[in-house]
Amino acid sequence: MKHIRDVKIGGLTVGSGNPVRVMSVVNLSPESFYKGSIADSIDKFHEMIETASMEGADIIDIGGASSAPKEVYGTYDISVEEELKRVTQALDSINVSKYPPLSIDTTSSKVAAAALNLGISMVNDISGLHGDSKMAELVADQDVPIVLMANCGIPCKDIEASLDSLRDSLTIAGSAGIREENIILDPGIGFGKPPEVDVKILQELDLFLKLNHPLLVGVSRKAFIGHLLDETNPEDRLIGSIVATAVAVMNGADVIRTHDLRETKVAVQMGENLRKSQRHD
Repeated sequence: MKHIRDVKIGGLTVGSGNPVRVMSVVNLSPESFYKGSIADSIDKFHEMIETASMEGADIIDIGGASSAPKEVYGTYDISVEEELKRVTQALDSINVSKYPPLSIDTTSSKVAAAALNLGISMVNDISGLHGDSKMAELVADQDVPIVLMANCGIPCKDIEASLDSLRDSLTIAGSAGIREENIILDPGIGFGKPPEVDVKILQELDLFLKLNHPLLVGVSRKAFIGHLLDETNPEDRLIGSIVATAVAVMNGADVIRTHDLRETKVAVQMGENLRKSQRHD
């Protein structure tokens, strides 16, 4: 089924008929679960964002606070003020316009507003508009794209719970006046779900595509891969991540979020070719 509409992020178009886009992760949060994604200084931030740009990232997702589940990784909360400080210091130090479209990974409307004011093109809200009552109004007023992730709690018992969560998020978005042309959906693989639920989501992405919005999928180094391959350390999950990425693309993902850009671009290319072959057959 074709999506109702594509989503424009700056000069980039995401959705059916367009190439699968790759979103590269740059975290400003030392508490994040995968240490290879962390920019722990402004110099490191510059290095990582330059590398992502040179290696062909379509979007760069910048996060100031870890969203990894505490139950899995023992991550800790930080204040909104600390998240805001990290994000504004980093963005103030660069010329945003010289890079691919930048996304802000946050559940805070205060952080999102500051990032948008500094030139960020899109909001990536893992709460699916459930975390901050002001986020939907901000996104509607600014008329910017947003990623809405399924946030069905821990444990998220099945794939239908993820779908219901996204339906709720779409209702909130519509009530606030967010244009449907600005919405990308994320089925929320990981985030404390049982591994079998993550696997089912990956196998059944077509159910999420039926919601008629472009689909972002993030499998990079996540716990379900560690469970399937008996790899407790995220550092050891690259190969599993690449395989899962190819499957996600083959099954319909429009955007892939990753910690490993070069390898993921190869997996995306493979997945796109498999998807074409499947459709041709």
